[in-house]
Amino acid sequence: MRPESCAFLCAAVLLALTCVSAPFASGESHSSVVTDTNPPTGTVLYPLPGTWVGYTSLQVRFTDPDGVMASSLSMTVDGIPLVTSWTGIVLSASAQGLPDGPHTAEARASDQLGTGPTIVSWSFSVDGVPPEVRITNPSGNPVLADGSLNLTWTGTDEGSGIKYYVLRLDNDPSFPVGNVTTFRFSSLSPGIHYFYVVAYDAAGNYNYPAAIAVGTAPLNPQNPATTTVVVSMPGEIPSWAVALIAISSAEFVAILWLAFRHRREPRGGEPPDR
Repeated sequence: MRPESCAFLCAAVLLALTCVSAPFASGESHSSVVTDTNPPTGTVLYPLPGTWVGYTSLQVRFTDPDGVMASSLSMTVDGIPLVTSWTGIVLSASAQGLPDGPHTAEARASDQLGTGPTIVSWSFSVDGVPPEVRITNPSGNPVLADGSLNLTWTGTDEGSGIKYYVLRLDNDPSFPVGNVTTFRFSSLSPGIHYFYVVAYDAAGNYNYPAAIAVGTAPLNPQNPATTTVVVSMPGEIPSWAVALIAISSAEFVAILWLAFRHRREPRGGEPPDR
């Protein structure tokens, strides 16, 4: 090898070694690792804070970039531990037998690096008793003379309170009417009709079976504007009424005779010669 070539090769090797060793000599690193120091994020799915429920299934969602450590998960209601299940995102538990009234739930989770725990605490109320409904009109099976009916009812719920009512006529589709306690049905077809009332409370409970009432619409409904006059037969008229009718008839004939006579007489002056 020629001397100049050997010198050039040595210089290149020396330069390469200098570039590689320089960062380590200065204490610098080619790459840096960013560590997540935030605990998992928890969100209540059910029951929502401050709401009423009829059954006690609890769900909380936990998320974290590092992943959630399954062994760190727990949930309690009123301080009592619950058996939980974990889907990788949602922590679920069922609390059977809770009494009606307010309760406090708590869920905990840490991430895979041990950061945490995140504690989610919230309150809700349980109402497992359905409402009670009583129809006040109609009662029995009345004849709906004009083919219409004002359906009225009362409802009670001592827990979460009645949220709305649902009505149904015969086999027609049900329909909500809000929180009113009266509704008018008009133009009912002739025949027997069944009226159903169901109340839903704020916890989702409802009365079963539905409250029911019955009414019959006639074949020829009366016009509400028509006045019906009931006339008694002569055999049913008392004697004093017969006498009164006879006197009234005589007076009526006398009045007619006087009116006729007055009409034939000339107005003013002497009567004409015959």
